[in-house]
Amino acid sequence: MKFGTYHTYQVPPWTTTEQVMADELERVHVAENLGFDSVWVPEQHFFDYCACPDALTMVTYLLGQTTKVRVGAAVVNLTLTHPLRFAERAALLDHLGQGRVDLCIGRGYQWPQNVAFEVEEAATKARFTEALDIVLGAWAGDPKSYDGKYFRFPPVQTWPRPVRRPDEILLMSVGGTTPLEETIERGVPLALSSPFAPVEATAQAFSRYVDLLEASDHDVEAFLDRAIILLYTLLAPSSDEARTIAKGPYEWHMARLAALSVPPGPGHEWSSLASYGPPPEIPDADYAQATETNLLFDDPDGFSQKIDVLRSAGVRNIVTWMGVGGVAQEHVLRSMRLFAEEVRPRFA
Repeated sequence: MKFGTYHTYQVPPWTTTEQVMADELERVHVAENLGFDSVWVPEQHFFDYCACPDALTMVTYLLGQTTKVRVGAAVVNLTLTHPLRFAERAALLDHLGQGRVDLCIGRGYQWPQNVAFEVEEAATKARFTEALDIVLGAWAGDPKSYDGKYFRFPPVQTWPRPVRRPDEILLMSVGGTTPLEETIERGVPLALSSPFAPVEATAQAFSRYVDLLEASDHDVEAFLDRAIILLYTLLAPSSDEARTIAKGPYEWHMARLAALSVPPGPGHEWSSLASYGPPPEIPDADYAQATETNLLFDDPDGFSQKIDVLRSAGVRNIVTWMGVGGVAQEHVLRSMRLFAEEVRPRFA
């Protein structure tokens, strides 16, 4: 199995953007030195949930900061950018990265971004479909025109063409109304973020993905080598310590996620998204249940048992989001070292 780290640049009230930028860069260097296989960065806009509004720019920077670890973007929102612009930038990164770049595409889930960029919520799926058609067509090599509902342009040819095939560069995010089958139809490996489902359920979903791949014309081994699962993670010497450390930051994360993910009802004040009080506490029983079945806030043994369930389902790549919600740097770095020393050898 291969393992990566996810770097989200979250800025909860107890830290600063400057500190977060420095901490995440340190984590990237530690990940490479500890032998993690990949590092990943997101793209979100406008709020403290994530201070990285341009994943491709951050990927470019991290390529220059590292020498061997793979660098991935998860997720580039194709509904918020012109697909020809993405096709150009992604192809350029394929050249610059010399095979080290992975780009996960999706259509986002945070409603304020759609409002600000004037993209109708109901149109994101159709807009994403057109955008992916355009990217794949642009990389085919010949000049292409397009006359769709959302994008129109005369025959153009983007430069440069990527070095690798689309299925070797792109991954496709699955969630919400995007089913597993769609990744198979589009010929792009899977990126599955399922932190709020039991690990057993995620394993079952991935097992179905393997079945779909085996029934398709795709290269099953190549696709499984690239497909990823993202998990919320924090390791400590004991599971009780890991869960205690993670609880406060996780509560902040969940409150921000809820506010930005669910479109509000009538009378909602936009200003409340940037100005808010302490997050509500998650009941101890609910948190205990989530950490028992869904979240990997655990000791090395408990963590490994959950990973083994996923490995048995055919999962080969796990991306660990350590420090969800702004866990202190000392705890995240210890978690990364515990993983490298006590978990990774079990799955080598």
